[in-house]
Amino acid sequence: MKYSADAGLVDYVRQELVPEGLDFNALRENRIAVKINAADAVTIADRFVNKYKARLIHETAVDLEGSGFEMVYIYDFSMLKERLVVVLEAKIPKENPSIASIANITWSASWAEREIHDLLGINPIGTPDPRKQFLPYEWPNATESGTAPAQPEKGEKGVKDMWIPLGIAPKDSYATLIPIGPYHPGVIEGQTVYVKVEGETVVSADIKTGYHHRGIQKLIERRGYHKGVFAAERVCGICSPHHGLTYVTACENLYEAEIPDRALYIRSLLLELNRIHSHLLWIGVVADVIGWKTGFHLTWGLRERVMDIIEAITGNRVNYGIWRIGGVSRDVSQELAEKALKTVVPLKAEMAALLPLVAAHSVVQSRLINVGPLSQAEAFDGGAVGPVARASNWKIDVRADNSPHAMYDPKKINWQVITDDHNDTFGRTLVRVKELLVSSDIVAQCLEYLVKNAGEVINEPKMIPVNSEGIGLNEAPRGELVHYVRASEYNNNLPQAYRIRTPSYRNNAVIPKMLVGANLADVPVVMGSTDQCLACTDRVEIINEKDGSVSSMTWDQLLAMSRRAKVIR
Repeated sequence: MKYSADAGLVDYVRQELVPEGLDFNALRENRIAVKINAADAVTIADRFVNKYKARLIHETAVDLEGSGFEMVYIYDFSMLKERLVVVLEAKIPKENPSIASIANITWSASWAEREIHDLLGINPIGTPDPRKQFLPYEWPNATESGTAPAQPEKGEKGVKDMWIPLGIAPKDSYATLIPIGPYHPGVIEGQTVYVKVEGETVVSADIKTGYHHRGIQKLIERRGYHKGVFAAERVCGICSPHHGLTYVTACENLYEAEIPDRALYIRSLLLELNRIHSHLLWIGVVADVIGWKTGFHLTWGLRERVMDIIEAITGNRVNYGIWRIGGVSRDVSQELAEKALKTVVPLKAEMAALLPLVAAHSVVQSRLINVGPLSQAEAFDGGAVGPVARASNWKIDVRADNSPHAMYDPKKINWQVITDDHNDTFGRTLVRVKELLVSSDIVAQCLEYLVKNAGEVINEPKMIPVNSEGIGLNEAPRGELVHYVRASEYNNNLPQAYRIRTPSYRNNAVIPKMLVGANLADVPVVMGSTDQCLACTDRVEIINEKDGSVSSMTWDQLLAMSRRAKVIR
C-alpha cells in the first residue's frame, strides 16, 4: 500500500496556505514540507490556526551544527484536506539563536518552546511563559539555592497572562503552596504539581516536569535506522508497540515504502489489543483510586486474557519486537488467528457488560461527574489529544485522519470514533470503556482477515535517501503520537535528528486547567484521568555543576561510563 502527496496538493499548499513559502517538497502520506523565512512564522501560524482552524501537532528544532538551527512546525489540516499535514521549516542563525514565539496564537506551543529553549538554547521572543520546562527552575544556579521560578516584571505580559485563555493563573499557585511531588504515594511517576487551595477547593495550579532523565531520542540518532526501533519501543512500557510502529512509519516515510496488506492487518491487530489492555489497566487503576475495588479486579482479570493473546502472537508481553521497516517480522498462523478469535468474541461480551456497570455505579458517579472539567475550546487551545480530547466532544483520531501506518480503511474495517460531551473525568472514563468495544470489533475483523487470506508480511526496505524527512503518526491509547525523523546529509545509516512528541506531552500540560475547582482529594483522580505518563514526556541534559555548561553523551560514552561504574563497585 503506497501513499504519496501529489503535485496538485503541493500547488494547493503553495497558492492557498503558504504563499510566502520559499521551497515546497512533497513527502509521503500527503505531507508537504515548506521552507519559510523565520520572520513569517507568526503570520503563518495566525493564518493556520485562526483562519483554517489547523492544529499544531508539534513544534521542535534541529541542530544543523555549523550552519545554525532549523525550526520545525508540524500542522494538521486533515479537517480541510484528507490526511494533509504541513511541515514549516525556518532556519535561524547559530549565534544568539532566537525566533518569535507562536504561543500567544496557540497555547499548545508553550511547552514545546520551553523545551527548545532548555535543550538547544533557542530563545522564543515574546513567549508568555519564559520558565524552564525540563531543567530545574533554578538553573544555572544550584538547585538548593531556593530561587523561585521566573516571574514577569510588573506591567509585563507574562506567566499569569499566558494562562488566561485557559482561565487559570499558575503564578498564583505559589502564594499558598501545597506541592504534590516530586515523589508522592498518590502519583506513581516523578513530577511536582503546585496547587493553591481555599478551604478544600483548588483555585490555581501548575505542573513541573523534568525528574526523569531519558536520552532515547539521542540514542536513536546513534543506533541506525534498523536498531532504532528497539530503543523506540522502550519510550513507554504500556504503549510500547505504538512507539515501535510510529518509529517504523517515520522511517518508511523517508522513502517510497510499500507495505503488504497482511502486515497492515497484523499492525492494527496488535495496536488494538494493546489499546484494550491499556484502557483496562487505566480503568482498574482509577477504580482502585476512587475506592471501587471490585472494578479493579474485574478489569485486570479481563486484561490478563488480552495479554495472553499478545504473548501468543509476539512471544512478549511488553516490548513486542515485531516491528520492521517494510512490515512485521513474523506472521500470525491461521490456527493462532482462529484460537484468538474464539477468545476475543466472549471477551467483548464481558467488556460490554462492564459499560453499564461503570456508568451507573454510585461511587464512579460521585467521584467523577463534574470533576476535572475541560471544554472543547480549551482542549483545542491546550492541545489535548486522545480520550481527553474526545471526552470534550472533539472528534480527533489519527486512525480516522491519518491512517496509512496500519489497516483502518473504512472500506475494509468497520469502526467509529468515540466521543462524549460530559467534558469531565466521567466522560474520559466512558470514552475509554466504549473504545474497548470498538477495539474488540477491529481485532475480530483483523483476525477474520488473517484466517481467510494469505500473503507476505514484509517488503525489503530500500536505501534511505539523504536529506529526506519523515513523520510517523499513530493513535496510541493516550492519544496522538508523533515521531519526526530527518535523514543525514552525509550518512545513509544514521538519522541527523529524531524527535518524539508523546500524547502525555500534550495532555499533561492541560492538567492545571482541569484541577481548578476540584476538591483537594480529587487531585490524583483528575491527574489520573489523562492516563499520565511522565517518563515518556521528559528529556535529558548533562550539566557541568562547576560552570553550568551543557553537553550531550554518545551511546559509546554512556556504555563506557557504565563499565567504569561497575569496576568502581
